[in-house]
Amino acid sequence: MKKISFKKLLPHIIAIVLFAIVAIMYCKPQLQGKVLSQHDISQWKGMAQQSFEVKEKTGKMPLWTNSTFSGMPTYQIAYESGTNITDGFSYISKILSLGLKEPASFFFLACICFYILCLIVGASPWVAILGAISYAYSTYDPVIIIAGHNTKMASLAYAPLVIAGLTLLFQRKYLVGFALTALGSELFISQNHLQIVYYVFIIAVMMVVANLINSYREKKIILS
Repeated sequence: MKKISFKKLLPHIIAIVLFAIVAIMYCKPQLQGKVLSQHDISQWKGMAQQSFEVKEKTGKMPLWTNSTFSGMPTYQIAYESGTNITDGFSYISKILSLGLKEPASFFFLACICFYILCLIVGASPWVAILGAISYAYSTYDPVIIIAGHNTKMASLAYAPLVIAGLTLLFQRKYLVGFALTALGSELFISQNHLQIVYYVFIIAVMMVVANLINSYREKKIILS
């Protein structure tokens, strides 16, 4: 049995600690008990109010609401599920974020997931750290958090994990690739932000096409 090399683990430990420190310091007002005034969260409460009122009267959440645009399915706004199938993954999410609270957890998760992706595609840990911080703290991310697009930011944080899993599958590392793709996809899709799911699906299709072309050129696939 191979011994665990602390020297090899050290860059990853440094990365995790650095990501946590940067996230906490970046969201320092959070430690002072301050809370973001997120416009879209306040707006959501107004949009969901009609559905909650119907539930109070009937005991069931309606499937459709007229309080958003010209009408929308309620599951995109405030639908309550009767199952707890995602509870286990919520614990995984808390573990991955080291128990950090929002919004610090968003930045930390984005760093960790992009760091994993960078390592899988062959980047050194030090380059991966730089790439992860650049991804998590790109100018767009704080803007959507301030606006209250929490599920969008969470989806962006988990998206690299899905791409990392697919990359492992294309590298023929099927077991770990399947596990990472399955885990990343559940955490990603459970955020229920269809826009980001759509974008990542396009990336996945492009990856499949590119790998099929590459396999054909290397004669791993022969068309009769």
